[in-house]
Amino acid sequence: MVYVIAQFLLLACLAWPIATLHFSILGIVLIVSGTLVAMLALLANRPGNFNVRPIPKTNGELITTGIYYYVRHPMYCSLFFIGLGVVFCQFSLWKLVAWILLVVTLALKARFEERALVLIYSDYKTYQKTTKAFIPLLW
Repeated sequence: MVYVIAQFLLLACLAWPIATLHFSILGIVLIVSGTLVAMLALLANRPGNFNVRPIPKTNGELITTGIYYYVRHPMYCSLFFIGLGVVFCQFSLWKLVAWILLVVTLALKARFEERALVLIYSDYKTYQKTTKAFIPLLW
């Protein structure tokens, strides 16, 4: 639960104040890319399977197709991109720090979640070996 609270607090820090948004081509590209990744993740997941908490649902299904074929945590990836896009559009040192802390929080949250996924899904270890966590071919 701590990860979820930290995640939403850091997202609020990145979003506030929205009125000072400045035009940045790179920022807009990152925000649009992150939004697209999030939409693809929602399309690949069946309703009721998605969970904001890092605890797998008891009746959940392991999704390894669609965007999940390329990254294990596309929703976290989308937040990385959207958050960095906001930093480019509203640059301040504290927003950059909030984004870095968000990346660390989501990486820790993913680790916590994956320990549970390994226990629930026998083929999760293989999935981990063949698919990057957040960014295809990199991380």
